[in-house]
Amino acid sequence: MGKHIAFFNIPALGHVFPTLAVVAELTRRGHRVSYSTIEGRRALVEPTGAALRPYRSLRPADTDPSLRVPARAGYISSTLLSFLDEAEAAFTQLEPVYRDDPPDLIVFDRMAFAGRVLGARLDVPTVQLWPMLVSNEHWSMGQALNAFDPADPVLHAYAVRLAEFLGEHCPALDPELFLSPQPDAQLAFYPRSFQYAGDLFGPGYSFVGPCLQPPPGRWHPPDDNDVLLVTLGTVYNARPDFYRACAEAFAGTRWRVVLAVGERIELSSLGRLPANVEVHRFVSQLDVLAHATAMVCHAGMGGIMEAMSFGLPVLAVPQTLEQEANALRVEQLGLGARLTSSDQLDPGTLKTAVEVMVKDPAIADGVAAMRSAVTATGGAPTAADTIERCLP
Repeated sequence: MGKHIAFFNIPALGHVFPTLAVVAELTRRGHRVSYSTIEGRRALVEPTGAALRPYRSLRPADTDPSLRVPARAGYISSTLLSFLDEAEAAFTQLEPVYRDDPPDLIVFDRMAFAGRVLGARLDVPTVQLWPMLVSNEHWSMGQALNAFDPADPVLHAYAVRLAEFLGEHCPALDPELFLSPQPDAQLAFYPRSFQYAGDLFGPGYSFVGPCLQPPPGRWHPPDDNDVLLVTLGTVYNARPDFYRACAEAFAGTRWRVVLAVGERIELSSLGRLPANVEVHRFVSQLDVLAHATAMVCHAGMGGIMEAMSFGLPVLAVPQTLEQEANALRVEQLGLGARLTSSDQLDPGTLKTAVEVMVKDPAIADGVAAMRSAVTATGGAPTAADTIERCLP
């Protein structure tokens, strides 16, 4: 007989998408899965067979045009405080729901702090999800990129608020150890070889790789041109200047350029696009990548891993500290190329970077090796196996 498995996630699509195939696999095996995120993700969650347990989020909406990339300095502390705000709101709304319908196990996203607290409060097994690079005592993003300031006053505010939150709702949790939990398992949605110092992460970490669902098959190239997917993800994507530069870079070339721009910009701000450039607010990335030659993206982990699954090089144009770490890894492992914030992101630079990247045999070898690593991870079935082993 199946068990009740509760997933807790933040609203960010880059965190929700990696879990959907795992949830579908668990429900296929007969488990009852509840999934806590915002109402706006119902159309994504319910087809997996899970029951949505929505909460009202404090995070900016997908359509908010005012959202801007946070400053590199203080990125970590401001992110922690922001997700603590979210956890306080989510916990208040969801604790009564799960008190009346307790799960047998809780699976929580790294940034979904409410799931971590509720797991401890209900004293049930837990599994932590990593849709981003994993941190431990051997490697952390802040230390590796020299971007962590222990004297940051925002970090102090976070520590004070965290202590108050845990003191009220789960005094058994030590605030000093809150970001270093010891769940029953930890799942990372990429191969171990992509992780910095991956061999220093013990058997408690399962690098299950990208957990992808079959593409719906709704997009097909209209011609024989090489396909280039351009996306800045679903959060910091209000960059019409960047999309215009990409369109101009490949205007009239052998490339069919697919721009996925999200909901934060007016499409009219892109101006008149060349005939070989098409624009979508959303498009199935897997559909496009199935026909593509390369990808230009913000270096989000999900996009990188999708590209690797299809054996495609990535031109990484990072915007946040987290993406900077991913982009550096792309470059180190020969999975593509990287442009930095100091580079001129003009049409000539973008076109040259893509053309050089797709002709580089070393990059072709690196991508092929990572594609093999992705295939070997096992994806959603392996993730579901790991979660089932943690059930009481």
